[in-house]
Amino acid sequence: MILPAEPALDIFRIAPAFGDRYKGLLVDALPLIRWEIDSSAHARPDRLLAEWHGDPGGTVSGYPCGHTVVPVLGRELAEETRAAFEPFGTYIPVHAPNGGPDDFSAYIPDVVADCLDRGKSSAPTATGEIERAVFDPDRIPRDAPCFRLTDNRTFVHWNGWAARLIQSLAGSENVELRLVWSADPTARPHPRPMGF
Repeated sequence: MILPAEPALDIFRIAPAFGDRYKGLLVDALPLIRWEIDSSAHARPDRLLAEWHGDPGGTVSGYPCGHTVVPVLGRELAEETRAAFEPFGTYIPVHAPNGGPDDFSAYIPDVVADCLDRGKSSAPTATGEIERAVFDPDRIPRDAPCFRLTDNRTFVHWNGWAARLIQSLAGSENVELRLVWSADPTARPHPRPMGF
């Protein structure tokens, strides 16, 4: 697999394209969230359960879930990214009604990074969302495809190279990249990248 060149140091949230023509997955992320918040009291789940939403006859993309905590990849996308992503996280199956055991995988990043510039970022909300995130470029784990923050151990933040790879493999019409932060001072972050 050839990774796309990194034009700038960017951090994204990846979301599926939302619309009437899509069918997506709603994942029960609570077992994963419990582990992310307190791994000494809760084991990392070995699978997750999901339900379908949207148009029952609609298109299912390779990135079918908009959950900020659980990146879900279709079988082909999981296979295409495994070599680059697996050193930094774990793939676990996501079971959906009428789906096969290997149809979908959640990618669980193991990397938790202390790279948020707290003086320039907004404080996390009650749900953990950081509406305006500013990162210290020297502390971003650039080799990892994505990471969680010490300030918010649940939401997943994607390095630009990995986000662009997913979008290129799944199709730009199926995946939305929401800019969270960029080292380019002229870039305009999404007003609420982690929101819906």
